[in-house]
Amino acid sequence: MGTRAVILQLAVKKIAYLVFVFPVIVSLIFGGYVLSDVLGQPGRQLNMWQYKFTSDIGQQVGDKQIRLLNLVSNYTISTPMNFGVMVNNTSFDCGDLYLTIYDPSTSPKQVVVQHAYFTQCFAQTNSNLPIQDTFSPVIDKAGIYQIVAEMKDKTNQNSISVSANFRVQ
Repeated sequence: MGTRAVILQLAVKKIAYLVFVFPVIVSLIFGGYVLSDVLGQPGRQLNMWQYKFTSDIGQQVGDKQIRLLNLVSNYTISTPMNFGVMVNNTSFDCGDLYLTIYDPSTSPKQVVVQHAYFTQCFAQTNSNLPIQDTFSPVIDKAGIYQIVAEMKDKTNQNSISVSANFRVQ
């Protein structure tokens, strides 16, 4: 009876592994395969952390070599905002400046206003950007918005950027 009991115990353990452990392993492998296939498609991303970390209103975040000028925390609806940019790195002289305002409450962030200023040569005159132009968007809807200033060098190989949130009331 001793040998038979040992064989029966081993059979019970094998059945327990087959019934409980094997399905877990198979489902993990199958789930990993499906997830990798879905994430491999263009435009797909895994966003397990749904909370959006936003910077404080009016606080600039990004490279220290580029700063937004005339940025305040609150603006009035339908009033032109006059943004400027200061770049402290001459390797970006005569590069392209891109200014974009996003609505961060949408997913993905929707562009509200966007403008590009090409060949911004500022080093000789130590000028603020955009040169001989202004970025004065008007927003007609109340909410919190994000402005992003990106400066690319002449070759479009390197870039620096800064962003900040502001409120329109």
